Amino acid sequence: MAGVTKVKIEESAEELRELLKKQKTALGKERIQALYLLKIGQVRTIQDLAVVLGRGSATVQR
Repeated sequence: MAGVTKVKIEESAEELRELLKKQKTALGKERIQALYLLKIGQVRTIQDLAVVLGRGSATVQR
């Protein structure tokens, strides 16, 4: 399936949640949120992630 990520996220969902709370910038929060959503399985593809984050898929892939 096109757009499916092959990223292995080593942090647990709880660790990512704690990192999300510590972020100061919007960009930092968005990046951790993307990892968190992938980790918990709420999104499976780059396109799904882009929709949830309100971004274009090309922007998310970078």
